[in-house]
Amino acid sequence: MQISHYAGAGEPYYNRTQSIKHDQSVKESSTPSDEASFSTRLEGKTNLTYLIKPEHVKVADKDQFAMLNRDMSPLSSKHTDLAGYYKQHGEQQDVVGMIKVDGQVMAYLRGDGSYAGRSGVQDLFRQAGGDIEKLKSLVEQHYPGSGEVEFFEQGEGPTNAEVFEMFNGSSYQDYAQKQVVIHKETEFNEMLAQDQAYRRKLMFDQTPQTSVFRVGGQVVGSMDDQGFADVGQALTAMADQRGIQREQLKSLFTLDFDRSPEDFKAMLNDVFGDDVQLETFSSQQAPSRAEVRSMGL
Repeated sequence: MQISHYAGAGEPYYNRTQSIKHDQSVKESSTPSDEASFSTRLEGKTNLTYLIKPEHVKVADKDQFAMLNRDMSPLSSKHTDLAGYYKQHGEQQDVVGMIKVDGQVMAYLRGDGSYAGRSGVQDLFRQAGGDIEKLKSLVEQHYPGSGEVEFFEQGEGPTNAEVFEMFNGSSYQDYAQKQVVIHKETEFNEMLAQDQAYRRKLMFDQTPQTSVFRVGGQVVGSMDDQGFADVGQALTAMADQRGIQREQLKSLFTLDFDRSPEDFKAMLNDVFGDDVQLETFSSQQAPSRAEVRSMGL
């Protein structure tokens, strides 16, 4: 096995275990038709948010957000900025190590410790755990006589564009231009989809709630005149405060348009006892769903 070991390569390369898939084309988003978007019947389905507890919610730290922003940068950029992004990214020299098999680049390592490559090969970086000698041994073990490990000083290796072309055998410039075209089309489709989603959300939020449910005087949910019961965190928080197991809330989070407000109140009584109140309104005087939700905050 040939080893090209450059100055500084003896320092541990492993900064974090972050396996990143190789650059992939941004797929053109398909905007579903109105008919397709409403084709799934939800009646009888259970909204599983009742099982989510505060300890299940993990907030990413500053480093994780920074990593996500970097990785998502090409997807969040406008198509007018994307060409500049690919040009700048292609000129950068982020790669500090490569694994070659029969002269072909099969995996590469970035200076920040992240890596990418063909399935099975890139994992050698993880297995080595930052140990250069162990990486050499692993490559020799898996690819005897044909494996090659090459390291570079930070900022002195090939450009990202050159690594892309060595890895893919195709032009980085052609790839970048294609991504800009795809992204432009995707951007337009996403604008249409966002507009439709916003309009639907407005209609949903403005739906009159002809029944409002309270437990101990606190709003925990509502229902429109079609029998759609709107419940969420206010109800689960009330259950937690009273030491009620989340599993007891399952039926309350199951969609059933045949239930009347009185039926739903009876179900709340089964869980919370007699401390349940039901207030009804005419469609003209009923508060909107958004207004009821703000009451439960």
